[in-house]
Amino acid sequence: MVARPPRLRTATPTLSAVLRALIAALVMQGCGPEPPPPSTPPPIEPLSVVTLGADALYLGVWGTGEASVWFVGGGPEGGVVAHYDGQRIFHEETPPGAKLWWIHGLDTSQIWAVGEAGRILRRQDGEWHEEETGLDEKAVLWGVWAAGPNDVWAVGGSYRRGGPKALVLHSTGDGRWQRIIDDAFPTMFNFYKIWGDAPNNIHLVGEGGVAVHWDGTRFHRQDTGISDLLFTVHGRASGPRLAVGGVASGLAFSFEEGKWLREPLPVNLGLNGVYVRSNGTAIACGERGILLTRDVDGRWSKVAQEALNTVSHQTLHAVWGDAILWAVGGDFSRGTDGVILTSTRSPIRVEIP
Repeated sequence: MVARPPRLRTATPTLSAVLRALIAALVMQGCGPEPPPPSTPPPIEPLSVVTLGADALYLGVWGTGEASVWFVGGGPEGGVVAHYDGQRIFHEETPPGAKLWWIHGLDTSQIWAVGEAGRILRRQDGEWHEEETGLDEKAVLWGVWAAGPNDVWAVGGSYRRGGPKALVLHSTGDGRWQRIIDDAFPTMFNFYKIWGDAPNNIHLVGEGGVAVHWDGTRFHRQDTGISDLLFTVHGRASGPRLAVGGVASGLAFSFEEGKWLREPLPVNLGLNGVYVRSNGTAIACGERGILLTRDVDGRWSKVAQEALNTVSHQTLHAVWGDAILWAVGGDFSRGTDGVILTSTRSPIRVEIP
């Protein structure tokens, strides 16, 4: 075997080597761009699954603290309200009626829940009462938000032929609701959610990529650049303000300097719920048990936990909570099999038949 002579190495640098050296020198001199820091997803405590029985799915969640949380939903037998008191989850007695879709309140004595057949329930002194809206069985209220005890809003529409569109109701807290009609509202689309950080800074979102802002004096239509659905809006006065949705694929927007700006997502699944925590991070949930987190720099990441694998055949519809996370959903194809995900480490006793 004949040994080959060693290959001679040229002393002339290649073009790529010259470029690499030049870029490195510029970076060291502060003249070149540094790579962005890697994203660090906000930590999510280990989640556990709480099964609430097969008779209803759960669509909304809201609470006043770690040991006082309410869940609303319904099934074939009608709407339900469940309450977590720090030790157990149980149904609260409510007037009979249709499925409930959303819940929001100010404290334990001032809570509103809304749902199908245009129904609105109010919790006062530990009891739930029906409030008259004047709406018929075709109407659905998908969202509710209270700026204060005398400034409460509900939004919705209808998925049935001949039903109302772009429903906006307002109450001064006296148990009566007035429908608001405005040129800024769409004529053919539904509103799904409403949220604000002040009585004069309120956002409404819905079908067709519709976004409307109330400044305390008038409503303004805002451009989102999409025609898909926006399901939920939430935020903080100090920011961020976020809206999520999507049917064929997930959508997320942030509201900055008077504009809705689309944000990239790590998944293509539709999103239903979003909650901005007090530290500026956010949680979103949606189809196939998906849960996403958003860091303070606006980067979204997928949460990977065993508990989420167990609900991958279900839809998560709403999420809420700061120190303790709560997400609710169920089997949307059948309207049953309600489920709750939570990061609480306290034992939970389920007292739901």
